[in-house]
Amino acid sequence: MLDGPDGSGKSTQARLLAEQLEKRGLEVLLLREPGGTATGEAVRRLLLRRGAMAISPLAEAFLFQAARAQLSEEVVRPALRRGAWVLCDRFSLSTLVYQGFAGGVSPRAIEKLSALATGGLHPDKYLVLWVPFGECARRRADRAEDRMEAKGAQFLRAVAAAYRREALRAPRRYALVDGRGTIEAVRARVWRRVEGLLSSPQRHRGGHFGF
Repeated sequence: MLDGPDGSGKSTQARLLAEQLEKRGLEVLLLREPGGTATGEAVRRLLLRRGAMAISPLAEAFLFQAARAQLSEEVVRPALRRGAWVLCDRFSLSTLVYQGFAGGVSPRAIEKLSALATGGLHPDKYLVLWVPFGECARRRADRAEDRMEAKGAQFLRAVAAAYRREALRAPRRYALVDGRGTIEAVRARVWRRVEGLLSSPQRHRGGHFGF
């Protein structure tokens, strides 16, 4: 998994990592959350389209989990069974941060829902790409805001702080990666976290989940 606040560069780095792994002759499936299935893409449009409708943080959490459950069952598990590497742009930490720590929904409840939605799947690596709030804001300045970004600076500051705090609190679950600097410098940092998996015993019947 590659996760982090909006503007951290996670989508760019996920794409670059997928390309790098494919050059090694690996089958790589690059996904995004919510998305990756017809159900997930429909949920994505509903959740991220600005001004569509009012959705409470709790309702958001359930919608994200619904998309995650469909993705896990329809796409992730079959890919792992055939030995593919599954990379995902966002995963359960996003729901914990956006709807939990920043949105006010019980983090414990969200973690239970995530475990149920994924059927207990755990990533081999969960990388948190972190950039200070101000730099994230500058990077997002030239693009249209989605519904989450439109919640305002106070919300997005809480999101950025929660990503860093949670990654530092649980270093065995999350690896914090400095997202500052050039794209190539960040790519090298991400790769250093991932390359050990190339020689490790494969899990999940031959596949790798996350990184």
